[in-house]
Amino acid sequence: MTDTPTKPKALTGLPSYLLTRIAHRYNQTIHAELKTIGLSTIATRIIASLVVFKELTINELCVHALAEQPTMSRALDRLENDGIILRSVSEADNRKRVIKLTPEGEALFEKIWPVTLGANDAMLKGISAEDRAVTMRTLVKILENVRVHPI
Repeated sequence: MTDTPTKPKALTGLPSYLLTRIAHRYNQTIHAELKTIGLSTIATRIIASLVVFKELTINELCVHALAEQPTMSRALDRLENDGIILRSVSEADNRKRVIKLTPEGEALFEKIWPVTLGANDAMLKGISAEDRAVTMRTLVKILENVRVHPI
């Protein structure tokens, strides 16, 4: 006879529940602030990913900006039409297309970053530097445990 897992006494006993609630609340907060800048959450993730990585393929952007292919394609079309990104053929592999920020896209990041930092600071309010470091190491390990893509 196998033991059946005990039922949780509260949903807050499940890490998946807590992570989902935190992400949902964070996204709601940041979405409202980014809307005043005229950006969607996906556009912001695309811009931030391109600031960090300089250029990415569409598939890589899907992973880093947390979007499915059709959503990503529509977002990239809008950003390209607005002069925020450029699509070009990869210098390393002419079969691939890469996405890069334009100077306008890089300037837009300067408006996004304070919003992102502010939302993250608010989320970690009252947590010591030591506990923040442990939290970050733990979250990175959780991401490694659930990661499907090597990037």
